[in-house]
Amino acid sequence: MSSYLNIANSSSLFVMVIIVILFVMLQAAFFLVKAYREGLRIGMSREKLNNAIKSSVIFSIVPSLPIILSLMAMIPVLGIPFPWLRLSVIGSAPYELMAADIGAKSMGVSGLGASGYTDKVFANSMWVMTFGIIWSLVLTILFLKKLQKGMNNMRKKDSKWLEIMISALYFGMLCVFIGDPVVKGGVALYTLLASAAIMALMGLLIKKFKAQWLNNFALSISMIGAMALAILFSNI
Repeated sequence: MSSYLNIANSSSLFVMVIIVILFVMLQAAFFLVKAYREGLRIGMSREKLNNAIKSSVIFSIVPSLPIILSLMAMIPVLGIPFPWLRLSVIGSAPYELMAADIGAKSMGVSGLGASGYTDKVFANSMWVMTFGIIWSLVLTILFLKKLQKGMNNMRKKDSKWLEIMISALYFGMLCVFIGDPVVKGGVALYTLLASAAIMALMGLLIKKFKAQWLNNFALSISMIGAMALAILFSNI
């Protein structure tokens, strides 16, 4: 095991990550209890509330499978604690890998886990991953009311422009992730096209058979299917 992975999987890093994840879990439990009590206060039955909790748990299992697979893919190059923290609390595998790769290249290394990927390069990847995603939280905390007021004003004046702006922001975000495989081609592009095809197939099945329940699993199925096909493409 290289020196940077000794640090990436160190007990001190595990302890810090566990503290943060426990805090988030306690926060979620706190809001769950508050919501449950509020439901009882407004007249909802315990049976209805318990069924809502059970269905939420069940429908959260399958969508979480791609996250687990993403974690397994990140472990060999970034260790266990930090990817575990990022995928448990905030972030996504495409962003984390892209940001970590940018951190490595900015230090003169060709990519994640490549020759010359030292403990300093690993630390730089961690900082890039952290600072790259923290601004959405900061801006939300500082300017949430102003953003909401601006969007409400835009909705009152012309709701179509608001829809256009949100769509433009969404597709701009997608372009960041799909631009690289489209330009470079190869396995990444084949995997992207495969995931799009699987998602389109899920949409047709939902529409044709009116299987609305499949909406909760379509993204997970497309991600898992694309990952499996990526292994096939890599071996061809």
